Amino acid sequence: MKKELLIIITLIFTFNLITLAQQSKSRNSDIQIQKTWARPAVKYANSALYFVIENRGGKIDTLIGAQSNIAEETEVHESFKKDNDKIGMRPAGRIAIKPKSEFEFKPGGFHVMLLGVLKDLKIGDKIEAVLLLKYAGKIKVKAEVRDMPMTKEMK
Repeated sequence: MKKELLIIITLIFTFNLITLAQQSKSRNSDIQIQKTWARPAVKYANSALYFVIENRGGKIDTLIGAQSNIAEETEVHESFKKDNDKIGMRPAGRIAIKPKSEFEFKPGGFHVMLLGVLKDLKIGDKIEAVLLLKYAGKIKVKAEVRDMPMTKEMK
């Protein structure tokens, strides 16, 4: 009797693990990260990570933060216009990604700040970061360091 009970408990536990793994996989597949790149920077300076989040699912998800071992701190920021047409930056907080939509992180807009990079980031280097989403969880991204394109504000 004890042996049968142990087998039943083991089967239930295994079934729950498989179900949980499949749910995590399907949730993460709703969120796609594309067009990732980062700015070059010298050691201890700041860089930024840019990308597009696509929510292919039917439910809203929320970017709640980011992590990276390449910098002392990693924060989600937004650029904004100050007085006299100057540009400032501030922490962005949580960013809602609507269902069936894309949200672009780009120069002059939302971005992930890499504060105090721990090594030189040269054009062509590859870096990794983790985006933290409320429902999709942790999504690892890889980005190539590229030269920053000129934006309207810079011209």
